[in-house]
Amino acid sequence: MAHELTIREDGFTEMAFVGQTPWHGLGQQLNQESTIEEWQVAAGMNWTINKAPVLYAPEGFPVPFKGQNVLYRSDNKMPLSVVSDRYKPVQPLEVLEFFRDLVEENGFKIHTAGTLRGGKRLWALAETGKFGEVCKDDGVGGFLLLSTSCDRTLATTARFTTVRVVCNNTLSMANRNNSNMVSFSHISEFDHAGVKAKLGSAVESFGTFLEAAKFLQSQQLGAQQASLFVKELISSNIQVKKEGIEKNRSFQKILSLFDSDAKGIELVGHTKWSMLNAVTEYVDHHNPSRSDDMRLDSAWFGSGDKMKDRALQLLLA
Repeated sequence: MAHELTIREDGFTEMAFVGQTPWHGLGQQLNQESTIEEWQVAAGMNWTINKAPVLYAPEGFPVPFKGQNVLYRSDNKMPLSVVSDRYKPVQPLEVLEFFRDLVEENGFKIHTAGTLRGGKRLWALAETGKFGEVCKDDGVGGFLLLSTSCDRTLATTARFTTVRVVCNNTLSMANRNNSNMVSFSHISEFDHAGVKAKLGSAVESFGTFLEAAKFLQSQQLGAQQASLFVKELISSNIQVKKEGIEKNRSFQKILSLFDSDAKGIELVGHTKWSMLNAVTEYVDHHNPSRSDDMRLDSAWFGSGDKMKDRALQLLLA
């Protein structure tokens, strides 16, 4: 399929959002007052993950493969993965239900929800209400991302992330002890209350992130330092030698963003914070990909996410 976002045969895209239309107009627009049930329908998450035993047919007679099951969608019967009896999938509605109490009691607001890869990956992103300025007119907001998969590619993870207002760059609020996230395997049932309890005051990690961002903004980064940093970052991510890396397209684009092209560069100048945002803008908006939503998948869950985290760690080192 052309898109990582799940697009049904009738053209319906399994994604809903509030605010501006993302990713070239795909998805259904809702408002902040929409109910969980309305999100379930608009995001195309109104189906369940069912399972059936794996069968094989030697000489034409079906025989069960003990302990192995096919997970499939209840609506179109399409297969999602093959798993063992121990595997506990998280249902699409459970992803949204996780936010019900947070929306009603803590003032969270669901921002985006949907599925990827035919329903193999599920997510919902909610605003936490946290907001702060790194410097004048350069604000970041705190979000909570819940993601899971039913094809064994992702554990179920609730993690806090930030979005920079001027450019919609996303960055996980990574820290050394990972107190900003809770992750668990599919061997156990999804425990809403348990996850929320483990998150506890983790939303306060936004304050720690904001302090780190302000520190990075206070650190100037010269042209030579910037070049050395990008060389280190690129070589560690794509496993190329530092010699001759100046010809690499990623290297050239990140430096171009840092030098003058990044959104909001006029607000921050040439600092470590602006370099971090050059990297995140590259990953979120410019990283070569077959489609914008495949870039989203990488930026949130794959190599792009790892690159952003690596950049933050290098700049804070």
